[in-house]
Amino acid sequence: MQSVKDNLLTALRYLLKPLVRLAIKNGVLFPDFNAALRRAYVDVAAKQMALSKMQGTDEGIALIANIEIQEVRDILRGGGGKDVPSVHQASPMIIILGAWHSDPKYAGPYGVLRDLPFSRTAADRFDTFTDLAETHCPGINPQVALDELVRVGAVQDVGNGFYRPTRRSYVPDPLSSASIFYFARVIHNLCETLEVNLRPESAAGKGLVERTIFTQYGIAKKDQPAFDKFIRERGQAFADDVDNWLTPRDQEGIADSVQVGAGFYHYIVNEDDESALSKDVPNSKDVRN
Repeated sequence: MQSVKDNLLTALRYLLKPLVRLAIKNGVLFPDFNAALRRAYVDVAAKQMALSKMQGTDEGIALIANIEIQEVRDILRGGGGKDVPSVHQASPMIIILGAWHSDPKYAGPYGVLRDLPFSRTAADRFDTFTDLAETHCPGINPQVALDELVRVGAVQDVGNGFYRPTRRSYVPDPLSSASIFYFARVIHNLCETLEVNLRPESAAGKGLVERTIFTQYGIAKKDQPAFDKFIRERGQAFADDVDNWLTPRDQEGIADSVQVGAGFYHYIVNEDDESALSKDVPNSKDVRN
């Protein structure tokens, strides 16, 4: 019978496959990935010691993570990896689109979003895209933000100097810096939720909400486009409801604040990875939920 450690290692190998595919396709090979993993071990070990009210010594971290003490020192002193942008930093484009869709100032009759001129020189009215950008993202260049939103199709140039939002979501180019850190944040938050729910204190529904709906036998390929359309429409409606609830409460300067959110995803099973997992754990399909 496999131990918890053996099962966890098998699960981690399965979990890492899409990450390794992404890494290899983009020139991040094993030594680089290994260095990133080593840094993560040091970060988590140091955090665990702090939570346990223990002094976070280099020796203690090296012992917990089973990493050479000199490597621990290099990482803690800044020599073990480059600084990267915070994955929790929201894109200005996301903030601007969210404000355009939720701020009553930019809605017309019956809640229909108004087309906005770029600036006051384009039309004799106060509410402009420049006002929107400068109000919700001070310091950003409004022209650069507008160009990017038009480029990705989130905003449309309707002529005469006016612009119309065509969708609420901002999805940058694949493998841009923004999309890479968005990917990291989504995977991190999902894993964080699942890890919290595996703790004994999360039993009996006391953890975080996580629901997965999946097929037992599969659907016909001809039905896949219909499912895609269904999940996009219903998912967007749910996302809008959550965003509308959070937006008026998400205010700068709140004492004792906490960052919260909800996410959902649509997936298609990778049969090669499932087959490999089934060889390692023959009954893996019986424990999906």
